[in-house]
Amino acid sequence: MVEKSLSGVRMALHTKSELFLCLLLLFCFEPITAAAEVTDTTVSPSGSQYTGAIHLFRPESGSIQSTQINDIINGPHGEVLFATSFGLSAYNGSWSARHINRDNFSAGLLDDYVTALEYDSSGNFWIGFGGGIQIYNGRDYTVIRDQDLLKSLEVRDIQRWNDDMWVATGNAALHRYHDGTWTWFAPYSRDGPGFYEADSMALDSATDTLLVATGREGLWKVTASNGTTRFDKIQDKNDPFGMLGHVRRDPLGGACFFNATQVAHYDPGTGFTSLMSISDLGGGGSYAINDVTVGSDGAIYVATDNGIYIWENDQITSHMSTFEGFGSSHGITTVFSDAGNRLWFSTQDDVGYYTGDTSTEPRIAIETMTPTPLTPTMTPVPVPLNVSQTAVPEGSPKQTAASPLDQIFAFLSGFFPFLSPSH
Repeated sequence: MVEKSLSGVRMALHTKSELFLCLLLLFCFEPITAAAEVTDTTVSPSGSQYTGAIHLFRPESGSIQSTQINDIINGPHGEVLFATSFGLSAYNGSWSARHINRDNFSAGLLDDYVTALEYDSSGNFWIGFGGGIQIYNGRDYTVIRDQDLLKSLEVRDIQRWNDDMWVATGNAALHRYHDGTWTWFAPYSRDGPGFYEADSMALDSATDTLLVATGREGLWKVTASNGTTRFDKIQDKNDPFGMLGHVRRDPLGGACFFNATQVAHYDPGTGFTSLMSISDLGGGGSYAINDVTVGSDGAIYVATDNGIYIWENDQITSHMSTFEGFGSSHGITTVFSDAGNRLWFSTQDDVGYYTGDTSTEPRIAIETMTPTPLTPTMTPVPVPLNVSQTAVPEGSPKQTAASPLDQIFAFLSGFFPFLSPSH
């Protein structure tokens, strides 16, 4: 009788194990079906409906190399380029990537941690790192690590302004490259910038003005006329908008300044206009603002810890989150509106893009993209380059991407906490 009871217990345990295995396999091998089911609901909690498509990518060979995105720009041939914590990624219908080449810095990246990207007026591709700049002319890389040229090698942002290239570096304010010559605008120098650390720059093409955000030293504009460069503070750190330490370009003119709690628009003619704060996002003001991008139609997309909010016509018109299929994490860390009007976004787990408009038509279709074979080439315009090249010591240790099995367990740990590596 005891043996029979023990047999029954073993059978029950075995059955539960099989059920758990089936459930595990269901999650592992049917991610697309699970994502598609989310789109069947007719109304989201925000009350919005959408038409369009979301394409999701996860870090692996043949895909985006990391979800930690430091910069995104449009390429010259329709591609979108990503500065990531694990190399340079490019998307043009399929993915390609570049990584560090420790044997020859003229044939690969200086480091796998990329901080900034920009093209100059001749088509050369500028790549910023924590320890210098590389400039790619379509054939090889020129390395800039000479502190006679860059007073700080920590590159935070690169911005083209007509034929000039402006570089924000560490605590050394701004540098400018023009026709083979580097100029350093030293902090608090006469007629120079009244700040040490610039966070980001944005070009206001409507007024031909460079706008600069700093974290603790106010907001600035730079103008140039007759060979003279002028720096003017537009907000002191103690002014209402003075602590909005990040700036993003508005293609219709002006720029958006923001920090974790507030977004404002700046126009040289009308000054600052407050757009939204975290109190407008619900959640008791607990949803931080992480990034901002402005579409070609003037719509402002705000990445937050609770999805993406869209600001149009002086109000929040839409809220898009995991419920609509925007990745598997509520927190959106970066947003970028590309030249093809695709809205790119990243979370801690996914990178993706959205195409479509807000509508009362059927809901978003979601596609989890199958990686294509990784190709080593990228296609910036090849032109000669006239910059001094400097010798470079060996770079930092190479990072490794998470394996597919690690990614599966990371995804499942959201549903089954005991699968987390910390348990």
